[in-house]
Amino acid sequence: MVKLRKKNSLLVTIICVFILLTGCWDRVETNDLAIVTATGIDQTDDGQVELSLQIFIPKSMSAGQGGSPGSAGKETMVMSHKGKNVADALSKLQAELSRDVFWGICKVFIFGENTAKAGLHDHLDFLLRHPEPRERAFIFVSEGKAKKYLELTADLERYSAEYIREIANMGHGMGVTLQGLDEMLSSEDQGAALPYLEEAKGASKKFMKIAGTALFHNDRMVGTISESTTRGLLWLRNEVKDYTVTLKLDDEGEVAIFPVKTRINLNPKIQGGEWKMLIKVKAEGSMIQNSTHLNVNNAAALKKVEKAFRQRIKQRMGDAIKESQEMQVDVINFGKEFHRKYPQEWKQVKDSWEQKFPEVKPEFIIDANIRREGFVSEPVKERER
Repeated sequence: MVKLRKKNSLLVTIICVFILLTGCWDRVETNDLAIVTATGIDQTDDGQVELSLQIFIPKSMSAGQGGSPGSAGKETMVMSHKGKNVADALSKLQAELSRDVFWGICKVFIFGENTAKAGLHDHLDFLLRHPEPRERAFIFVSEGKAKKYLELTADLERYSAEYIREIANMGHGMGVTLQGLDEMLSSEDQGAALPYLEEAKGASKKFMKIAGTALFHNDRMVGTISESTTRGLLWLRNEVKDYTVTLKLDDEGEVAIFPVKTRINLNPKIQGGEWKMLIKVKAEGSMIQNSTHLNVNNAAALKKVEKAFRQRIKQRMGDAIKESQEMQVDVINFGKEFHRKYPQEWKQVKDSWEQKFPEVKPEFIIDANIRREGFVSEPVKERER
């Protein structure tokens, strides 16, 4: 009886294996897919949603074999449609395509400025519910309409989506994914930040760049901060990668430091009803250029450079805090730190944190050192005398 049961179990297993080997009845061939490389979402003047898809052109791959990038012509095309929402616009756009829209490898989503100011929740609800959009795709806000950024070309990359993704990876500004944006909008701080794209004009063509950061209260964009202020924000969030700092030393010239590495510690304090944030900064860097007459082997000269270094760090961080507080958007995570250290006091202000956040006074303790002076310690100007 036991042997019979074992034989029946084995037979059932074999049958299941054969069924699985017969193929996937509902599979979709690659040749049937319209592969999306980037997506733009805009809001029209009449309140509709305009969905724009940058779609890979399959024949460009075979046509361009053996040639240089872009030699076979365009590798992507942009198609758009309007609708009541993203889902409605997508269904109308799909009706005009001979292939099924596939978002599985789309790594860039751009929200036009009008869309961002109107609110992102409805659009994010669709992107997060849909099974195809990747949670690690990068999210941007664009000056003007998002569609035009999908139509721009990129010299060093095959198409604009690759270019945008690469500059996000390199840390030229905020690098925010779909999952990261969802977490920011769900946080207690009630603030979010996204990299802000801007169109620029070169000698012969248009291109794009990250021109700063768009700040959000809840899901609505309330303003932007500049590239230099964004650097201070990245410092405060411990998200900055290696970078160069150029210091102007009065009338003596400039000193360039690279790479600059920083570590930030936020220590909240509540004293006598006053809320403060003690910001401890540890920074170090190597001098790569010295256009002054200062010899940093001299202790007094080195202290002068390090003082300018500290002042620059304080200025950048102070600007980021000031502008964030003016917009009542906590993207620096002050709220999280107060909640962690003072849970009872936080309960009293969490529902009105956007009013309390501007009252928090920042205090800085900055330790900035020049660790190495490069291969030449004496300035060239001094040696040429």
